[in-house]
Amino acid sequence: MDEKVILSKDSEYAKKRKKFSLLQILFSPMFFIIVFCLLQIFIILFFLDSFYGTKLQIFVDVLNIAEIIYLINSKKIKDSFKITWMVVFIMMPIFGVILYIVLSFTQLFNGYRSKLKSLVIQSKQSYDFSFSNELKGKIVDGSYKENVKDVLIKDELNNELSFFNYFYNHAKLPTYVNTKLHYFNNGKDAFEDILSKLKNAKRFIFIEIFILSDGIIWQEMLKILKEKAQNGVEVKLMVDGLNSVSFFRKRYIKLLKGYNIEVKVFKPISPMLSNTQNHRDHRKIFVIDNEIAYTGGINIADEYANLYERFGYWKDSAIRIEGSAVESFTIMFLQLWQVISKSRIFDGSKYLTKFETKLTNVDENALYVPYTDYPNLSENISLQIYRYMFNTARKYMYIMTPYLVIDEALVDTIESCAKRGVDVRIIVPRIPDKKYVFYVNRSYYRSLVLAGAKVYEFVPGFIHSKVYLQDGVRAVVGTANLDYRSLYLHYENGLYLFEDNEALNDIKSDFEKVLNESKEMTISEILKMPVRYRLLGAILRIFAPLM
Repeated sequence: MDEKVILSKDSEYAKKRKKFSLLQILFSPMFFIIVFCLLQIFIILFFLDSFYGTKLQIFVDVLNIAEIIYLINSKKIKDSFKITWMVVFIMMPIFGVILYIVLSFTQLFNGYRSKLKSLVIQSKQSYDFSFSNELKGKIVDGSYKENVKDVLIKDELNNELSFFNYFYNHAKLPTYVNTKLHYFNNGKDAFEDILSKLKNAKRFIFIEIFILSDGIIWQEMLKILKEKAQNGVEVKLMVDGLNSVSFFRKRYIKLLKGYNIEVKVFKPISPMLSNTQNHRDHRKIFVIDNEIAYTGGINIADEYANLYERFGYWKDSAIRIEGSAVESFTIMFLQLWQVISKSRIFDGSKYLTKFETKLTNVDENALYVPYTDYPNLSENISLQIYRYMFNTARKYMYIMTPYLVIDEALVDTIESCAKRGVDVRIIVPRIPDKKYVFYVNRSYYRSLVLAGAKVYEFVPGFIHSKVYLQDGVRAVVGTANLDYRSLYLHYENGLYLFEDNEALNDIKSDFEKVLNESKEMTISEILKMPVRYRLLGAILRIFAPLM
């Protein structure tokens, strides 16, 4: 039995978590970065102001029109982004065009992109595709689930074959069996389980996280990581660059390296204007010995386990993966780790020992596809999965997401699903973490509800779960929200699962519990919202792709 790690608010570290003082803010790296960016914008505007009323303005106006024509005809840019940029061009005729050109220019010199593309192509050779080929044949000839008498399930298998072909042929992502899941309906239980499993690591520990804050969870985890690293276990920690403007700075990284913990920072925040600054590593991955992995909404910070209160009760979810499918999470981690390490040769042989153990008490017919999104490199896998689930739903489609900031194409997909009579339910926070996003969230309610979808707000606090459940047949637990940043700009990951009855039942039970604690936003409730808030939401929605 694993030794249970109990996370308690009574820990000495709980007392250290305080809000930033004014002096802390003024002398923080983020403050200087913001000031420097504003200074750059001011300088550009100052020089541009002298151009108004000159012949140069005619040139800029022509350039402005040319940019708009380019946007309209470009197939590489999503329609919602086109509209937003055209509004920017109209509002700021000179600065808007120059800003767009600067951001596009920096994208051309994105070193991460070329290195990552090379590593991703190479790493595909490390996957074990043997079952993927076997599965395709079994679904085609009908031997997969040959004893199933349920006509609906047999029809679902035909749908699954088409989607399996997408994963295999375009995303090059393998499908797995021999995998066992455990779903966590809250962050505290998830972290207690992660900590207990970290104690059993024998070869390596990989951690990739978007937010890492000091506190109860991190200090408990750090104690285990230090001990494991000192005993010969290889420990790699990768954090997104946003952490470089908090407590996770060079001095602290040096301290961790002194404990034999390898540390990488993904794209540290820079004061220079750059489009690539938007491409954050939003993934959450924990891998232990290529045998156990975790993913979900949880970051390493006390609020995710309700050990520190920020926005009422923090509702989050995570999932533990054991068995063959862990291989994909190991490869996902190594792809970005080696990009940061400036390596162009993918080498995972040291870590990718094949999982030979035949797991017991698992559904042998369940299928699993771990996946990841890379901006400007992938097929927008998360978006494709969500569309597929909406389009194949027959009975119900349930969603938990903190943000509902989507383009018109996805709005149409959701509304079409509801109009077909599918029970579509979307749960979002009642207490938001960002007010402006909250107003944009609410701007979608009316059209969705009129189409037949049901929208709920989680009353006790903030929903951070990113969970999608369809018909008791398919589900996704991952890191991608229903917003532009997750679907188009961020590095994301998740687990797509099919026909794992135990996990699907646990996820459905979680949805039912959350629905009981949520308020349905009916048309009458929507109309009660202050007009100024609805108007603000409509205006902010225009700029949603840039948020």
